[in-house]
Amino acid sequence: MARHERVYDLPTGYGRDLARVLARVGRDDFYESVIDAVAPLIPCDFWIMAHYETAAQPRILSESGMAPRAKSAYTDKLWRLDPLARAPFAGEGHRAISLRTLCADGPLDRTYARYLDVDLGIVDELALLLPLDERSFLALCLDRHREAFDESELRLASEMLDVLLEMHRQHITRMVERQVAHSAVLSGGAPTEMLILTAGGTRLFQSEGWTEAARQAFDLALLPAHFAATDRHVVPANGGWCLFRPTCEGTDALLHDARIFVLRREAQDFGSRLDRLARLYGLTERQKQIVRLSFEGHHNASIARVLNISVGGVKNHKLRIYDKLDITSERELLPAFLMNL
Repeated sequence: MARHERVYDLPTGYGRDLARVLARVGRDDFYESVIDAVAPLIPCDFWIMAHYETAAQPRILSESGMAPRAKSAYTDKLWRLDPLARAPFAGEGHRAISLRTLCADGPLDRTYARYLDVDLGIVDELALLLPLDERSFLALCLDRHREAFDESELRLASEMLDVLLEMHRQHITRMVERQVAHSAVLSGGAPTEMLILTAGGTRLFQSEGWTEAARQAFDLALLPAHFAATDRHVVPANGGWCLFRPTCEGTDALLHDARIFVLRREAQDFGSRLDRLARLYGLTERQKQIVRLSFEGHHNASIARVLNISVGGVKNHKLRIYDKLDITSERELLPAFLMNL
């Protein structure tokens, strides 16, 4: 083919759309902007963004037109029949694939085919796969009601991914940097080590000194499984180390339900620091008990049972605590604790 021949005619404004994607790198709506840039070239009737991980239930992160009944049917059991959930994610050949391509080796399961036809009403789906690691990826799925994606659209999607994959990698870096910076602010300059896991357990970030800090804190190079799954916000460890679970900043798909762990060596034990917080802000003994139980992962009903008071009483105490610490919710309680100690 001669160099001057054009394979595709780019629509007016596509350069502006792509520039908008670049400008959203590191922002919570980055992946939605990717869809907005792709849609003019590869039209679809609706889209779905999901997180896939080996041997785990995919998580639908956002979508533009999936009926609630169809979504619940998928997440309850039909995901096991989704060929994309079973597709090997390896190499260049598995970056942009259509439902038709996935079915090349055999027909869809009849139950799943009926689900696509009746519940979703689609004839084809084109998935743009963005890797997180060797066992997980984000899938931006474009769905059509009436016509299949043709070969030229598959080729175009693969070409676009050369750019989108690099933006995706930069986005991961920016989002992790934001969490690291947030952790540094919370730590008040104290030396910390940090680990970020997705909800499915994929490791997005691990600071250079995490392994040694975890070994000192827990006598293990890795975070103990029961701590990784805990709802506790503060876990005292060995040698003066303390494990904190700050809330993830932002609502980006990449960090949806991500778990952040911060290890910091404390000059005092947790109890002493909580006592100091109570003195600084005039917390009563009951309020101090509620702060401690909240950090240990207890919800309002559990706190009420432990302290033998009503749930309404717990809520009232928390409102007074928030007022004294000049915060508005329990989400801000741990940052307030870390920044003042």
